[in-house]
Amino acid sequence: PTTMAMTTARKPYLIWLLLALPALYIVVHGMMAGGRPNYLRNTGLMACWLVIAALAVTPLAMLFGPQGWIVWLRQHRRYLGVAAFTYSCLHLAVFLKDTNPAALLRSFTRPEILTGWLGFAVLAAMAATSNDRAVRQMGTGWKKLQQLIYGGALLILWHWAFSEKQYLEVAIYVAPLLLLTLWRLARRHIEA
Repeated sequence: PTTMAMTTARKPYLIWLLLALPALYIVVHGMMAGGRPNYLRNTGLMACWLVIAALAVTPLAMLFGPQGWIVWLRQHRRYLGVAAFTYSCLHLAVFLKDTNPAALLRSFTRPEILTGWLGFAVLAAMAATSNDRAVRQMGTGWKKLQQLIYGGALLILWHWAFSEKQYLEVAIYVAPLLLLTLWRLARRHIEA
């Protein structure tokens, strides 16, 4: 492993610091922005980007092999997932702060918001079982549970696209992951 991988493996707080920097930027940018800062959008975007990044690790590893940066990403993919959940918690906190009880109840009847709630539930399950103890206790069931992230990612991306009506933006961000996933499936089909 590279020196960076060995250093961050012993000092995971460096990874957490890197993953917290966007939150700092969101807050500072929000404070400096004229008018009302868009904390809801920015925390949601960060959560989505981290989910996409975490899901891209395996196909990237298959495509590029055991390169130093890929090895580092595979070893720290769990951090990406937990950070995605953390940003989704911030996103939810902003939503709840700006939503009255009646609107909160109505949110469960709106498909574009309901998918966000369901995606959040999947991320919460992933985060709750992302520690070494849970991995040991669940055995092979842990891997099956972690596969729920694919459905969770679809829910989250639906929420992003339809709550903001930003279909092209979502498509642009998802395109590399989609291409990697299609390549992975094609490779699996060819090898079978």
